[in-house]
Amino acid sequence: MAYTFSGSRYVTSGVAENFPIELQVALFSAIEQMREKVSGQLDYLQIFEIVTEVKGQKKFLHIYHMQECPEAKLEYFIPTDVEVNGRAYMIDDVDHITLLLAEEY
Repeated sequence: MAYTFSGSRYVTSGVAENFPIELQVALFSAIEQMREKVSGQLDYLQIFEIVTEVKGQKKFLHIYHMQECPEAKLEYFIPTDVEVNGRAYMIDDVDHITLLLAEEY
């Protein structure tokens, strides 16, 4: 089955409470970069490891974006003023997409 990540988008309460809206938008946008990398063969489960890093005077969210089938990895750096550390999943259930914290799975 081909997963398109084009349905209605939902976030869980954990994501809404812990991830700033800019990060939520960035994670949904990251799907397009992954789609290009894997020639459209997206896995139904997208995994995001998020680590806050400080470089000099600037703070960044270092995002590791992964999928298992086909195996692929991407990395992103987003300037930030907040600290976010953890793992999130994005799941394509064909008619909708859900972004949730790993502990909410």
